[in-house]
Amino acid sequence: MKKLIIFGFDGTLADTSPGILHCFNTTATSMGFNPVDRKSMYGIIGFPLEAGLRKLFDMNDGEIEYAINNYSKLYSMKGKEMFYLYSGIEETLYKLKEDGYLLAVATQKHDMYTRDMLKTYKIEDLFDAICATDVGKDLYKSNLLRMACEKLGVLPEESIFLGDNYVDAQGAEEVGMDFAAVLYGWGFRTKAEAQQYNCRLYIENSDDIYNMIKTL
Repeated sequence: MKKLIIFGFDGTLADTSPGILHCFNTTATSMGFNPVDRKSMYGIIGFPLEAGLRKLFDMNDGEIEYAINNYSKLYSMKGKEMFYLYSGIEETLYKLKEDGYLLAVATQKHDMYTRDMLKTYKIEDLFDAICATDVGKDLYKSNLLRMACEKLGVLPEESIFLGDNYVDAQGAEEVGMDFAAVLYGWGFRTKAEAQQYNCRLYIENSDDIYNMIKTL
């Protein structure tokens, strides 16, 4: 039985695409770029902002520096409010907690935004550890996973990480932790994509989270 279940945020706990798309397009159009559609968010959400700006709008270094500053201001004012938890996630978290599991979040999203968004749904207190990035920190997913284990006194092999993209999968592998590939987010679009990585479970929906983890 696993002791600790660690969740990614974007694309695993919550669909943050409305706010991210709003901030991308508002920033880009103000700079003379054409807006992109929602489908363009696949492979963008959950990755560094600079990479998204390059991929979506082919910005150069100078444009990216300006865009990041503008995007960040927009996100702090409006974007962080434009999201929702995936269906059934809240109920699943409560069930896991009642069964005695430790719960944590590991995300490269800013710590302040992460906590504010969890508070919106009044679920912050369900998590025993919230491990996110902050100003001046450059933390990889593996750093965040180790941090969660250290804070809670649990070994990586006693834990499992749920994420929706290859960066999540690689982070779990680097620390020797089992990985569950989420297929309803904005990273992996099919099981075949996820199978390229070392996955213990494949999660289609929130019911799968509870039912599959109980088998480990």
